[in-house]
Amino acid sequence: MDSRGPERATDSNLRAVDLSLAYEHRLIVEDLSLNVPDGRFTVIVGANACGKSTLLRGLARLLKPKAGNVLLDGEDIHRRSTKEVATRLGILPQQPVAPEGITVSDLVSRGRHPHQSWLRQFSSDDETAVAAALEATGTTDLADRSVDELSGGQRQRVWIALALAQGTPLLLLDEPTTFLDMAHQVEVLDLLARLNVEEQRTIVAVLHDLNLACRYADHIVAMSCGSIVAEGAPATVITSELVRDVFGLESHVMADPLTGTPLIIPVPSAAVRRGAVEAAVPA
Repeated sequence: MDSRGPERATDSNLRAVDLSLAYEHRLIVEDLSLNVPDGRFTVIVGANACGKSTLLRGLARLLKPKAGNVLLDGEDIHRRSTKEVATRLGILPQQPVAPEGITVSDLVSRGRHPHQSWLRQFSSDDETAVAAALEATGTTDLADRSVDELSGGQRQRVWIALALAQGTPLLLLDEPTTFLDMAHQVEVLDLLARLNVEEQRTIVAVLHDLNLACRYADHIVAMSCGSIVAEGAPATVITSELVRDVFGLESHVMADPLTGTPLIIPVPSAAVRRGAVEAAVPA
């Protein structure tokens, strides 16, 4: 299955420099610097409310910095036009909202708007990109249905199709596996990994499932309290100590028998362990 649109991805460059982000007067991310590795699959992890989604919104120009800068291809992202940024960077926010009554094909087609102008209207290349995005996400058979009618999982795959149709070399996705069952989570992450490997698209995703993050990421960014506490290859970053410090969870970290990537096994409390033993012993 070929998920490529008419534009082949090229190198991108995304950096945060001394970045601080806030909602009104509530500071969430403070003095954070990050170089997103070009052509790699980066996953941001951390406990709830640690600043993961806020950081992604800042990188995507959805949230203006309180201080510092986000640089896209070496330029301040807030000094570039919206259309210019949209041809370089695609974003799937955490809770996207579709216009009422819009069909799947019409929504996904909106991903092509940054490539159009009054001289260049919707073309056969755009049609090809939309069809490829629908096929890649398994939503071709939903094309004529209203987005309002879809299940949460179907709707999530349609939003990913919109991001793919945009044809950008860099994709930012906030919890792209939300609402998906286990099989569809793996399908979506396989798709993103394939886009990364085959097209060298730079992928940045926020994920809650730490084991899936370790399995798919080239680069892990672990956050706590609005700061980056560790980053690098999963095998070097994810340890039982980090899981305890970042998530407040006692765990055993071992090599995944299929992939060799870190596999996190939560350690149950003493009461749970005792209860399991007692249940296994006949009265």
